[in-house]
Amino acid sequence: MKKKIFEAGRILLEAVLIAALTLLGVVPFSCKVSAEGIEIIGGDYTAPVIEAVNVIDEETVIMEFSDSVKMRNVVVSPCIPAISDSSNHSQTEDLSPSLAAASGLYGKLPVQVSSSEDFKSITFNLGEKTKIGKGYEIFGTVEDKIGNTLTFCVPFTGFNSHFPKMIITEVLIKYGKGSSNGQTIYRGEYVELMVIEGGNLAGLEIFSAADGDSKKYSFPPIEVSKGEILLVHLRTIGDGCISEEGDDLDLATAPHSRNGIRDLWLDTSLAHFNDSSDVILLRNSVDNTVIDGLMYAADEATEWKSSVAEYAQVLVDAGIYSSPDISGASSSKGCTPQKSLTRDEMDVLYNRIVDGEEIELPLISDEDSWIVVPASPGLI
Repeated sequence: MKKKIFEAGRILLEAVLIAALTLLGVVPFSCKVSAEGIEIIGGDYTAPVIEAVNVIDEETVIMEFSDSVKMRNVVVSPCIPAISDSSNHSQTEDLSPSLAAASGLYGKLPVQVSSSEDFKSITFNLGEKTKIGKGYEIFGTVEDKIGNTLTFCVPFTGFNSHFPKMIITEVLIKYGKGSSNGQTIYRGEYVELMVIEGGNLAGLEIFSAADGDSKKYSFPPIEVSKGEILLVHLRTIGDGCISEEGDDLDLATAPHSRNGIRDLWLDTSLAHFNDSSDVILLRNSVDNTVIDGLMYAADEATEWKSSVAEYAQVLVDAGIYSSPDISGASSSKGCTPQKSLTRDEMDVLYNRIVDGEEIELPLISDEDSWIVVPASPGLI
């Protein structure tokens, strides 16, 4: 009898040990040595993650986290060209150039930190206004309630409170190559724009549904004036492709550039825009507001691709395109290499702007608004 009781006890003890080992294999834990021995500690050992960074105004940045956190230390500093983005690493005990810049060695902005009620959002209130379009970075460390830490260095751009009003006036969707006097001439895709009301271009971008975000053009922080014409060239091939970001508007000499007109170039040789159908947007990258746009399809395009149809609906929702039918009909026909999509009667609109008339945006951009004519970059 005693032998049976002993055997049953042994089996029970083995079962308890197996169950305990199984639980230890699936439950996260760590251990520490205490006066009584080894103590098992359970918990979450995943560091918090930054989910969003929003620049609210010239003095406020809000950072969202995946978990409740508290700020341990923070430095806000201006980005220094060729230093903040340096990939050099120190072989001594000194800081690398980029880390030295992030640590505020070359100057820093005063900052006060506050948290939301759930501690998942941290607001950085800067002691001075940031400059439009200038690069800055937030370097700091946060800690969650378990003690996991995250050290980060997040760049952001100075808030633009003075956006211009602009419209797209002409688009060349096909690349062309020819020759003149034995020299090769390249004519890349471009977008022509007219300034309705002056402001700073920082934060604006040109986006194509077919190209996606990887090939979009982001404007530099340039002040533009009412009535100014801009040419954004989306392919840099050949000589004379010089972006005119200052006061001299005669620097660019490449084909389709024009003296007295601000020429801006995207530094890539990749093709842009889809020949059969596409949607081109001028939008505010800060809040994704669509300012202007157009959609087109070549004669042989019988239906919109899914990505194109999605952004075609964006134009409809923004009140820029008036037709509810985006299933197959084209708003503007495709064009040959030497012809462009041009907004009709632009000379009339330009004269209204020069005369000081207020132009309501958005402008309708349907099939009656555009014509296919020989390319005339920079000419209204």
